[in-house]
Amino acid sequence: MPFSSIIQILVMLGFPILVIEIVKRNKLAGMVGPVILCYAVGLVVGNLPNSPVNMKLSQDVAEGCVPLAISLMLLSTRFMAWLKYAKRTALSFGLAVIAVLVASFSVSAFFHLQEMGVEDVWKLSGMMVGVYTGGTPNLAAIGTGLGISNETFIILNACDLMLSAMYLVLLLSVAQKVALKFLPSFVPMEKHDRDETFHYQRYQQMASKTKVGVSLLMAFGISAAIVGASVGFSMLIDGKITAPSVILAVTTLSIGASFIKFVRFLPRTYEFGEYFLLVFCMGIGSISNFAEMIQASPQVLLYVTCVFVGTLCIHFLLSWIFRVDADTMLITSVAGIFGPAFIGPVASVLKNKDIVVSGLTTGLVGYAIANYLGLGMAHFFHVVFP
Repeated sequence: MPFSSIIQILVMLGFPILVIEIVKRNKLAGMVGPVILCYAVGLVVGNLPNSPVNMKLSQDVAEGCVPLAISLMLLSTRFMAWLKYAKRTALSFGLAVIAVLVASFSVSAFFHLQEMGVEDVWKLSGMMVGVYTGGTPNLAAIGTGLGISNETFIILNACDLMLSAMYLVLLLSVAQKVALKFLPSFVPMEKHDRDETFHYQRYQQMASKTKVGVSLLMAFGISAAIVGASVGFSMLIDGKITAPSVILAVTTLSIGASFIKFVRFLPRTYEFGEYFLLVFCMGIGSISNFAEMIQASPQVLLYVTCVFVGTLCIHFLLSWIFRVDADTMLITSVAGIFGPAFIGPVASVLKNKDIVVSGLTTGLVGYAIANYLGLGMAHFFHVVFP
């Protein structure tokens, strides 16, 4: 491995630790938050003229951190308690799906009838449903299925990345405060029982007397084994490593491990997972190229913007009508628009650990149904507007 690549990896792994310490000591940095700081630094460095960043390496490190972070964060999950949130989450995600279907069809119909200069709008309608129900893998899959041109796919994906980046900034800053002005607050369905609290306190006391590093090393080993098994599962089922199957296996195995009390009460596993999410955010920021996004077709950019904003507005309105709480609305929005990878960072900013499993599960459901919904929308639109 080149020396420059080793330096880049060390910086990606070390800078989040520095950010965490800065946030603890500086009020202004604390207000901004470690997630935004890591994302912003990666974005700036990655877009510098003659940037020294190895884009492929950044992407590999970022993608590698996601399953590891998810596993670490789920090891302390109280899964049986999460089941009490399932109905609430299903309602919110159902509203999100309705929102993208309505927005995509309405905007596509308007652009088609007004002859706004967007070619194959019926194909784009399906791809928009796919990407905002599942994620980029679904966008690519639906585009391939509909025979979209490479140029159109690149432009569409660039527009989506630009808008998603803007929305992510809002999610990581003021979105919760704004949503709480109109939607109810998240209310835990139950408090920790006395036995659970007793065991938690006992393990924390043990951690204070022993080296926390040993416990974190154990947690890392468990999560690494889970990720390795999940990769093997993906290759066995799909013949190659695919994100949906890896995430599904990591989620399932990590939740299974959380039923073991010793594992569930290992100290600071959730915070350790958040650290890897900071590495992920820094890596994602460093590979975002705004110069390419700005060159995107203005008509397509306008089209994607209308669908994106329409989806968010309709979802928010339906959540207000059905009295969905702010945190659940936001996490299901993230699950649909970004997929499981961003559940952790947003849940961290929301300071709500209880919605992590809900968000991950919803994101996986989105992966599963997005291709059906997207292809269905495209062909339905083509029948209505031949």
